[in-house]
Amino acid sequence: MFEKHYSATPKFTYRGTTIEQVQSFKYLGLELHSTRGMVVAIDKLTVAGKKTLFALCRRCNDMSIIDLEVMCQLFDSLVCPVLRYACEVWTCCTGAKGLQQVHRMFLRGILGVNKTISTFVVLGEFGRYLVEYFWWQQTLKYYDRLQESTPDRLLYYAYQTQVQMLSVLNDN
Repeated sequence: MFEKHYSATPKFTYRGTTIEQVQSFKYLGLELHSTRGMVVAIDKLTVAGKKTLFALCRRCNDMSIIDLEVMCQLFDSLVCPVLRYACEVWTCCTGAKGLQQVHRMFLRGILGVNKTISTFVVLGEFGRYLVEYFWWQQTLKYYDRLQESTPDRLLYYAYQTQVQMLSVLNDN
């Protein structure tokens, strides 16, 4: 269980067992932190994205792959899933610049240009969009699924409970 600041709040118990309060917790590969929010998760995804990108570049170099279209397809297939992992949860959070940087680093690297070249020029050269666009697309699809889910689904119940909690907070 998370608590923003340690306090004298009563211990949380479930079926007679006290639940330990921790600073961070890893759930489905995403590290959740009590005080830093999603920043820790985004930082770890950035590191994983860079590792995946470097492995892709090394493999392309080993196999003498120089076709830019093929390299972009490989990036979309291998690196983008890492950069998009659980974006439905963290898209609204700030601090995802590192993840965007992985995409820019890849495109600038295969073009052979430096950091001073505008991101939009580089994207335009490849006919690509900001990776952030895909995060929002995936997040909005998830939101639509939440809206359309049926009352017999646990996801529907969790979403409706959260909406009710927020409305109570906003009324106060």
